[in-house]
Amino acid sequence: MHVPASQTKSPRRRRRAGSLLAWCLQSLVISSLLVGTPWLPPRDAASAERAELYAGRAEPGFEQADPFEVRYRCWLEDPRAPSETPAEIEPGTGRRWSWRSQRRASRRRLAAERALAVEPDGPTEPAEPDGEASASDPGDDTRRGAGLTLRDQPYALPDQGGRRRFDITLPGRCPGPVPLVVWIHGDTWRDGSKADCPVTWLALEGYAVASIGYRTSDLARFPAQLDDCRAAIAEIVRRAGEWGLDPTRIAVVGHGGGGHLAALVGLADDPTGDEAAAPRFPPAAVAMLSAPTDLTSLGPEHDRPRSPASLLVGGPLPEVREAALRASPVWHVSPDDPPCLVVHGTADSSVPVEQAVRLDAALSAVGVPSTLLLLDRAGHAASVSRDSPAGRAILEFLDAVLRPAAVDATEAADASQAP
Repeated sequence: MHVPASQTKSPRRRRRAGSLLAWCLQSLVISSLLVGTPWLPPRDAASAERAELYAGRAEPGFEQADPFEVRYRCWLEDPRAPSETPAEIEPGTGRRWSWRSQRRASRRRLAAERALAVEPDGPTEPAEPDGEASASDPGDDTRRGAGLTLRDQPYALPDQGGRRRFDITLPGRCPGPVPLVVWIHGDTWRDGSKADCPVTWLALEGYAVASIGYRTSDLARFPAQLDDCRAAIAEIVRRAGEWGLDPTRIAVVGHGGGGHLAALVGLADDPTGDEAAAPRFPPAAVAMLSAPTDLTSLGPEHDRPRSPASLLVGGPLPEVREAALRASPVWHVSPDDPPCLVVHGTADSSVPVEQAVRLDAALSAVGVPSTLLLLDRAGHAASVSRDSPAGRAILEFLDAVLRPAAVDATEAADASQAP
């Protein structure tokens, strides 16, 4: 009797053959996923044929379109030369731009545009007063138009990254020396620039406004930032006669890290002991908003090595406690300090409100006039616009401390000339 050969194989050999076949099929599927499906025509050829078919159907009056084909043709495989592409479609560069890189490109473009608009160092014609705040408008006796703005004035060398410069805006129609308000930017001692000055509206009230830049904490360690602020004020005082400023009526204002530096300018002695390197001109008033005043009690989040305060002093705050104390305004309070305005939001999640309360208590204890303004349910980024609570408080504080007699004289002159 004849028995087929397939029936003579053992079950073990049949299982081995089935496993081999399954392994081959599995390998084929995996290779197809990694390399591409080998039995289908290439994507390029298929897409080109479909694109030609779509182009042939694009007759006048034909309104149907395959959205996938349009996107694929325009963005991936547009056969036209870059010069022939529509204006709204830019030729691909092979690089994918992230949102962060787009923001950096926008900032560089804005900086280049501002650099082209810098006024020359020589005599400059005064700018026209601002629209509704124009000093030539009848009946406008309190808000003066801003006159001249000088940008990128250097105050020290070497100028690392263009940081050691300042902008100054002079008020219009204010006879005699005018008071000066110095704005110090920055929230974490390494962000912002002098171009971000939210108190330029004070020029409409008869004040000169200077916004100073300084070496940020990624370029230099504290007290370099304080030295730069003092050097900028010293340069402005040196040219006070040129700009019609009163060097005895200077107020320093700042927010966050800028407020911290403003407090140190007014309260701290020279930290380096070198008056020639960083001459000190004590201001007549200091206003700070949401500013850290005691780096040693900011909290555990600020004690970590990469926190802004730790990067400012060069190490974790608990490990460099002596440097943190030198950088804390509350530890420099003395009876000869100028009047201070301390503004803080009760809902500030970055800097505890106790920082403002503690500085105000320390100033009051030694007899220094101090005004504490707590903004109910306000966060860290409090507005300082003309109509905001903080802006109104700053203006009232400056008017009370600096007594801008120049504005009063201008108003009296306007009243005498009125019919």
